Amino acid sequence: MRSDILLLLVLLLVAGASAFGYYRYRRRAAWRLYHRMLESALADGTLTPEEVAELEQFRREREVTEGEARMVARAVYRRALRSAAQDARLSEEEDRHLARLQADLGLSENDLGEDRDTLGRLRLLAKVEAGQLPVVEAPMPLVPHEVCHWASPASLAERLDLPGRSRTGARGHAIPLSGTGVLPAGRQSDPLRPSEEILPVDIGLLMITSRRTVFQGAKRSVSVPHARLETLVLHADGMRLDELGAATRAVLLVEDAELTAAILLGAARRRREEIRPTRRDRTA
Repeated sequence: MRSDILLLLVLLLVAGASAFGYYRYRRRAAWRLYHRMLESALADGTLTPEEVAELEQFRREREVTEGEARMVARAVYRRALRSAAQDARLSEEEDRHLARLQADLGLSENDLGEDRDTLGRLRLLAKVEAGQLPVVEAPMPLVPHEVCHWASPASLAERLDLPGRSRTGARGHAIPLSGTGVLPAGRQSDPLRPSEEILPVDIGLLMITSRRTVFQGAKRSVSVPHARLETLVLHADGMRLDELGAATRAVLLVEDAELTAAILLGAARRRREEIRPTRRDRTA
């Protein structure tokens, strides 16, 4: 008798597991089909009212929950965002397409999650490269008529001369301030760390203003006037500032080297343009 009951319990467990597995299979199949239908509807760049109604009908009939449908919408949006950001830049056309896609999918800013930060960074980088520098609250005292464009945590580092080591160092992209070149989009550069030749010596705050780049640390401070900045060398995790006539070079490690370097480059070149007429008057 006990064996019969045990067998019945086993059969019930197997049947329950099979039913649950089949239920999950149906849900996943419906989810994937809804995903394909949504991508197909967006193939021409927009959702028509008829396509929205068809998708909603399918969702209800196949028991795709609103939460699952929103997950599908986020996945479609994220794929479009990654495609637009593939070259590390966001054009005006791509930005308009993403805004229209977000509206068509019914996604709020909160729905975007971490994609919102990615999009915000790409938009800011595009504005900076178009000459629209941000203005933020200054964490350090400014002189009259000086504006703060960027502030972020940073580390100050030094380059060590290790015996028997090559002086080639990490590969970076050198951008002269006298030129008009922009940051190399989509090109990889070597990180400064964890090279044994790069030694962090202080942690603190980096501030980029309309006149200078300042690092204020716990032990040391560095100020590089934009008028004296000769070359900016961009690395994956930081940058090196080569100042005219300076025996040492400032090496800074930052969280977002590309964006920080773009703001510094824009601010420094704008400053050089501002003081150029004064230099011409002095030499005339």
